[in-house]
Amino acid sequence: MRMVMDPRCGRKTLHDHAEILTCLIAGYLAGRNFIRRCLKWCENHEDYLKQHMELKNGIASPATVSRILGKIDEEMFCLSFIEWMTGILSTKGINIAIDGKALRGSMEKIKDRQAPYILNAIDTATALVIAQLPIAEKENEIPAIPKLLDLLNIQGSLITIDAIGTAQPVMDTIRKKGADYLLTVKKGNPLTYQETEEMFRELAKEKKQVTAHPEKTAVYEKQLASYEVFKTSEKNRSRMEYRTMQICHDTELITLCEKQPEIKTVGWLEQVRIPMEKDREGNDITPDYKEFLKRGTVRKPRITSGDMLTDEIHRVGIISSRKVSAQEALEIKRGHWKIENSLHHVLDDLFREDRLSARRNILKRKIVLSGYCMLIIDS
Repeated sequence: MRMVMDPRCGRKTLHDHAEILTCLIAGYLAGRNFIRRCLKWCENHEDYLKQHMELKNGIASPATVSRILGKIDEEMFCLSFIEWMTGILSTKGINIAIDGKALRGSMEKIKDRQAPYILNAIDTATALVIAQLPIAEKENEIPAIPKLLDLLNIQGSLITIDAIGTAQPVMDTIRKKGADYLLTVKKGNPLTYQETEEMFRELAKEKKQVTAHPEKTAVYEKQLASYEVFKTSEKNRSRMEYRTMQICHDTELITLCEKQPEIKTVGWLEQVRIPMEKDREGNDITPDYKEFLKRGTVRKPRITSGDMLTDEIHRVGIISSRKVSAQEALEIKRGHWKIENSLHHVLDDLFREDRLSARRNILKRKIVLSGYCMLIIDS
């Protein structure tokens, strides 16, 4: 905590600023989402807190805490947090997932005001937050991602980002830092999405034809030499999920790969989600994979298909500067979503970060607390 500079002038300070931040985090982790409630919890557990801190003058007042939080330099705080985390966990040679999150619970209800955003980076193996960076209003994640990456030593690491990261500035920054990337291609990149979809559709057809008639010459013979498919199926909560990952290491048919010659793997991921269904007698009437594609289910007769996460049939492309197999690509792609399950869901569900608050502006307070809190949660 002492890595964070005390914004006070130093005269007649009754409470240590590191102890104040520690008390706030303790109350926040106990489920108190407002300053007064955090401090009240600390007062009720002062004897316990004194086992770990001096608390010479007791618990600070809400006014004192508000003044400190209102004057803390957010950028310096983020740098201190990153320095602290990189001292605990090496960021070299690991898989790092990056994604942005709206802090709707931190915004004022003011006309035309946007919810503040924060960019998060986690280690997918441990689900620990290794870096955070506020995204300025009227900016998006594309210019913020290179800034975040510049703060980390990512040599030898693999960076995964959703479709927003499939941009030349982001890819160039990752390569200059000596790292690799595995990025998602959606319809926001129409040319690459269309080329990838068409290439793998034709490769799948030709693979069947070559298997049935080996004597025939394949049009995509060069691409078929490195073509690979990996499939999985599993029951997840109240639905069946089928995933098919196709990859190819010959990238000459993709226009983007001419501009980004470091791309060594292109892929196509299809995920089919089939909701479980039972009849009135409780018998399972969930259709199988092929039957679902033909007619859907009783509750979902019209199947949505596209690159949205809400689609029953979810199709996206991938590009990577690292040569990976179909199984590795699928595992890496699934590992990316730990940032949603282990971080964003925890903040929204347990700490109500996504709930709007009309009573006060707690933007700075939320940003200040979230970094330290997530380390303690994941530990």
